[in-house]
Amino acid sequence: MNRMYLIITSAEDTASMNIRDKLLNMADWQEVGTFDGSAILEHDVYHMILIQDIHLYWEDPDKAVEKATGRKYECFIFASRHRSQSGLRTLTVHALGNYGNADFGGKPGTLVPVHPKLMTKALLLLKEYASDLDFQISFETTHHGPYLNTPTFFIEIGSDENAWPEEEPAVRIAQVILELADSSLTDDDDIVIGVGGGHYAPRHTDLVERMKASIGHMIPNYAIEHLDSQMIAQVKEKSQGASMVYFHKKSLKAAKKRELEELFAEHEIRSVRSPDLKSRD
Repeated sequence: MNRMYLIITSAEDTASMNIRDKLLNMADWQEVGTFDGSAILEHDVYHMILIQDIHLYWEDPDKAVEKATGRKYECFIFASRHRSQSGLRTLTVHALGNYGNADFGGKPGTLVPVHPKLMTKALLLLKEYASDLDFQISFETTHHGPYLNTPTFFIEIGSDENAWPEEEPAVRIAQVILELADSSLTDDDDIVIGVGGGHYAPRHTDLVERMKASIGHMIPNYAIEHLDSQMIAQVKEKSQGASMVYFHKKSLKAAKKRELEELFAEHEIRSVRSPDLKSRD
């Protein structure tokens, strides 16, 4: 069966509906079924669905969708809003899961599989197509739900009600989504786990722009307390078996970094620096 990607949009999410509208205008879609009272649409290797509720709390969506379509998907792509108290204008991509409590969907201490090469490709295409806009473009570290077993990432417009309905960011995100299947930007990348820094992961964002590295799960400093051996095993498994970890070393004390390197090494994950990776040039 050919690979398929599922785009999930939400009627309760202004930014999601904005991106959906642009996707509908930019490609020819055919109705191939129904889900949650709306059409399942198909274009090339994409299916797109509309759900009535907000994304974060829709647990096990892959089970429901695969039952309706009879398909398994290589990756779920959630088109979404991003909200932050800072109101910083951002276009972001991130993996799903919770290192600690599940305050916003998902399961406590449980990660969702990610598709590192596709998620990183989305970030690089955003950098290419949206760099002229008044938005910061970056990864966010792993956070929130829903829980599912299919590789997944969110792509978002943020960070408040003023940004969500804007035309241009939605156009650029729709363009990125529709080119993910054809772009070869990350085919030769090593898969790397990211550790350290803040929520927006600027160091890991910079890394993938310069080096042939696709980032899987990212653990910010505020979640490092949850990085025991069991969690590291889960991070590896749900980052497609990544065998490398990249530390934002300036954000970590040297002793803590050494402790974490030893923990990762127990799971055959070696610490790498930028010179250990191939350049994108």
